[in-house]
Amino acid sequence: MPPLPGLDAEGVVAFRTLDDCGVIIRLAADDGTVLPADLVVLACGIQPRTGLAREAGLTVDRGVVVDDRLRSVDDPAVHAIGECAQHQGTVYGLVAPAWEQARILADLLTGGDARYGGSRQVTRLKAAGIELAAMGETDLGDDEAEVIRFADPARGTYKKVVIRDDRLIGAILLGETTTAGMLTQLYDRAAPVSADRLALLFHGLNPVTPAETPVRMPDAATVCACNNVSKGHIRACWEAGARDVSDVAAETRATTGCGGCRDTVEGILDWLGAQEVTSPTRSGRT
Repeated sequence: MPPLPGLDAEGVVAFRTLDDCGVIIRLAADDGTVLPADLVVLACGIQPRTGLAREAGLTVDRGVVVDDRLRSVDDPAVHAIGECAQHQGTVYGLVAPAWEQARILADLLTGGDARYGGSRQVTRLKAAGIELAAMGETDLGDDEAEVIRFADPARGTYKKVVIRDDRLIGAILLGETTTAGMLTQLYDRAAPVSADRLALLFHGLNPVTPAETPVRMPDAATVCACNNVSKGHIRACWEAGARDVSDVAAETRATTGCGGCRDTVEGILDWLGAQEVTSPTRSGRT
């Protein structure tokens, strides 16, 4: 069977041919070079649909350019949020910033005076067999910030945290993401990091380091970054009668974004259930 055109992106075209063993993938570059491949990984990002805005004469770069009130810089009667908005040079392709922008805009449209100052991005990859969490600035060199790395190629593990002025400004966890929740909280709050830098990479090495368990999480801790749901929100749902993840999701939307918080939500519900059994008269607040 002759090659069939497949993917065309940035000068690289993937061709597929079939033989008795299945599918063979070949990559053909625009200079005529053809390379065999066993796997093609596609990094598919967000491309804002800005045609209408352009036709209307609004300033558009990668997205509709907006100010701190999420208004078009050309027409204050036009607002843009989510993937189609570009604020201070950034287009956010994640759920959490879109919700944050929606809250700001809702406040403004109802007479408030909120301002949008940008969002801190935390990404959790949801793919079978791959654990990955990434946040913030991770490309800085050791001369620009404090960088702690660990790599174990044999086990498919890579970890990196970037610290400036004792604040976490970026992190990558690949293959083992136990400390992702703790790092996310440090990053979101710009809180001082522990002097024990290894504790940022390896969960439970230091017995005096608080364990990442529901009982030790403060109520203000963010459990679902996509929808900004805290442990306190989940506790309130429990006290109102929610007893499983679907009940909590219906009330708070937790787990309905990337889904990476599902295990944590289940853990909190299990802990609350155990608290109710062992001490039904206590609220279990920490």
